[in-house]
Amino acid sequence: METIRICDGVDLRIVNEPKFKTNLMSVYFNIPLKRSTVTYAALLPAVLKRGCVKYPTLKDISRRLDDLYSTTVNTGVRTKGDGEVIYFTAEYVSDRFIGESISAEVAEFLKEFIFSPLTVNGSFSEEYVNSEKVNLKNAITGLINDKKEYAEFKCREAMFGQDGFGMFEAGYTEDLDEITPSKLYSFYKDVLNSAKVDIFLSGSTNDKLAETVKKILASVFQPREGVYEKTQIAENIEKPVKNVVEEADVVQSKLCMGLRCGVEPSGNEYPALVLGSCIFGGSPFSKLFMNVREKLSLAYYAVARVAMFKSVMLISSGIQTENYQVAYDEIMAQFKKMQDGVIDEFEIESAKKYLSNSYNSLKDSLRSMEDYYLSQAILGNCGTIDKFIEKINAVTSEQICSVMKNIKLDTVYFLKGKRADGEAE
Repeated sequence: METIRICDGVDLRIVNEPKFKTNLMSVYFNIPLKRSTVTYAALLPAVLKRGCVKYPTLKDISRRLDDLYSTTVNTGVRTKGDGEVIYFTAEYVSDRFIGESISAEVAEFLKEFIFSPLTVNGSFSEEYVNSEKVNLKNAITGLINDKKEYAEFKCREAMFGQDGFGMFEAGYTEDLDEITPSKLYSFYKDVLNSAKVDIFLSGSTNDKLAETVKKILASVFQPREGVYEKTQIAENIEKPVKNVVEEADVVQSKLCMGLRCGVEPSGNEYPALVLGSCIFGGSPFSKLFMNVREKLSLAYYAVARVAMFKSVMLISSGIQTENYQVAYDEIMAQFKKMQDGVIDEFEIESAKKYLSNSYNSLKDSLRSMEDYYLSQAILGNCGTIDKFIEKINAVTSEQICSVMKNIKLDTVYFLKGKRADGEAE
């Protein structure tokens, strides 16, 4: 990744990967993940996507994108630890495959799309805001329909409260009534003027193309003091474990356990944490899968993953309600094996191959590559995907044991359903 400074707080990042037939042009606004603004941030890109001055309706936008060889535009929010990014991306056919250059036109479209929204009397369209508030409300309330994601969110919320990583990125329904078109527009102007900005140009690129994009987008950005939000990692301190039980009218209960790892994502221990998590519960041959699910049939699924920025491990499983205690005990028994170094060479080598394939697969998607390099930029790293794979392959069993020993259980969240026989527990 090559970085070109446009002005203070605004960087153009070039990811040259000519194997793709499409290019990706993206603008990321990095802001703190705060309770007072999280719902505003979720609503804003949806409203902007409805129309701008030059293309005031979805039909007008669609027609223009069709003219640009069916370019696709996506918007949304994505959490990064205690921060979040509001993003706007345009994927379009690479110039070399169509015999003409449309990169400049795509950049002009993004410029118009982001910086010239449709307004009425100096504010967003009330019709568009009210319509998107309904859609966002449905998305927030719909979280309960995905019981696995819901349990993970409630576990994070129990760990950190309505602060940073503990929040739901789509926001909160109780905020929607207070959001007016003028308040949302004020939030929008603040984001434009103060957020740390990353502009990505990925795919078949060259110096001339980069300079063209820089020239077009540089005209709308002013210098700012914007910086990335620094995420406070979850320190692995000893404290009483929180136990949270919520009852639900479901047959399959969800058990989610949140653990504090205390590992800086840019530190030397992080590759060992990633590898250890994979061996424990991040692959089809992990200890959780092979024992909790396959051997003992205690769970429909049992997985573990690490939230990189926050240094939190989340263990998720779907179980029968009556199996709660025995499933919990077996999960902890397998975790104890990881801490005691009961890991054979086959598990380590299999996990290294699995992770190598997973990280290499990021190179098959421009979106995945952009997300990886954006995360690296936020962390202050410049390491490539290949370099991280090398670090993974250099991890020893002793390093895995060392990092796992320091992980502390923080919260046990249980979404409690009915017994398998249909009776309430």
